[in-house]
Amino acid sequence: MLRNFRLEDVPSHLLRRAHFKAEEIFATTFAGEGVTPRQKAALVLLYQEPGLSQNSLAERLAMDRNTVAEMVRRMHGGGLIERRPSPTDARAYQLYVAPAGLDLLCRVMPRDVVVEDQLLARLPEEYRGLFVKCLRLIAEYGNEADAPKPDPNPD
Repeated sequence: MLRNFRLEDVPSHLLRRAHFKAEEIFATTFAGEGVTPRQKAALVLLYQEPGLSQNSLAERLAMDRNTVAEMVRRMHGGGLIERRPSPTDARAYQLYVAPAGLDLLCRVMPRDVVVEDQLLARLPEEYRGLFVKCLRLIAEYGNEADAPKPDPNPD
């Protein structure tokens, strides 16, 4: 079995390598901007859905709450987002894109297409939509009650 095992055919290994490639392209494209892919995603979500709670942001980003709490702390400290007390929950804050965060988004979003184009460049044009759809199916697996369960006894 081990002699025939081909790491280059293992989906989880390939996804990890593709993730690293995406991170590398992002870092090159946005060098000097001081923003990570997750911070950019958070800014986009907060721009589209102003007033999200930190927990809602974590859920929407599919990230651990503690990781998001630290990211929000850094982004707030850097002036990218604003935290305002929630009118309905004294323990919670609502998050908003600060003017500096909006400036950052306006600078980086026109270049975002470069990242996506470079990432998908090796795929034929007609496969790109299907590829993204397949990634979405994998990323959303387990989020739905009726998601198919893996066969415990595969052939």
